[in-house]
Amino acid sequence: MTVIEDIPCHLATAQLPEVEEPWAVLSSQPPSLQTFTLYGRRFGGIEPHFKDYKSGAFQVLDSGLREAAALTRLFMVLDSAMLIALIVGLLLVQNQQRSQFDWHSQRGLSFLQLGIRDIARRCYERIALPLLKALPSKSPPTACASRRKQAQLDGRFEFDKVIVFS
Repeated sequence: MTVIEDIPCHLATAQLPEVEEPWAVLSSQPPSLQTFTLYGRRFGGIEPHFKDYKSGAFQVLDSGLREAAALTRLFMVLDSAMLIALIVGLLLVQNQQRSQFDWHSQRGLSFLQLGIRDIARRCYERIALPLLKALPSKSPPTACASRRKQAQLDGRFEFDKVIVFS
C-alpha cells in the first residue's frame, strides 16, 4: 500500500480488551506487536498533553478564544510555559527532589505538573527559577512515583487479536 502517491506503508489494526474502539496504525515498518506497543506509548503521551491544555494545567477552554490567530498566539505562549515547566520538573527528578511535590505512591505526577508546582512554590517564596538546561536528546524515563506503578504501565498492553492488511 502507498500513501501520498509513492510512500510505502503498512496498515494494521488491533483490538485491546479494555478499549472500546480498535486501534488502526499506518506505519512505514511491517506491523508487529511492537508496532502497537510503540503506538500505545506515543498515544499515552499525546492524550495527557491535550488534557494539560484543556483542564490539567492551562484551562484553554475557559479562554473563550475562537479565532485561529488568537489561539495560535495563545498556544505559542503556553508551549513556552510548558517547556519551562517541563525543564524545571526534569531538574527536580534529576536532583532527586520529586518527593517534595509528589508524595503519592501510585499516581506519579508528570514532569509538567512537578515543574508547575515548583514554579508556584518559587513564586510564592520569591525564589528565582533554577538555571534552565537544554532538554536531553533522548527522552528521559517517565515520571512514576513508584516501581510498582512503572511495572503496571510497562505491562498494560495486551492484544486479543491483530489483523494485518497487505
